Amino acid sequence: MGSDEGMRVVGTIRSIELHTLAAKFANVTTRQVAKIQLDIERATDEEGEDIDVVNLNEIHFQGPAELVPRFSTGDRVQIVTSPESSLHITSIKPAPLS
Repeated sequence: MGSDEGMRVVGTIRSIELHTLAAKFANVTTRQVAKIQLDIERATDEEGEDIDVVNLNEIHFQGPAELVPRFSTGDRVQIVTSPESSLHITSIKPAPLS
């Protein structure tokens, strides 16, 4: 894996919804993000080592709001996260069948 990637997970979308993030500073507007939870089949860390999916059971990934109309509950996807935050989606695409 490249050094610009964090976790790589494959699973089926359990839930996907718009979530409003409150502004933490004055004069900064709130923004919406996509909040995605998966039934994870497999996951690897930034070094390519397997991660026990039981440890990721309740994680919600976050990405741009534009993901909500593109993906649906039940879609099988592959998510790559940023190395800085294992919850921030840097890419998401339909996952090939195993």
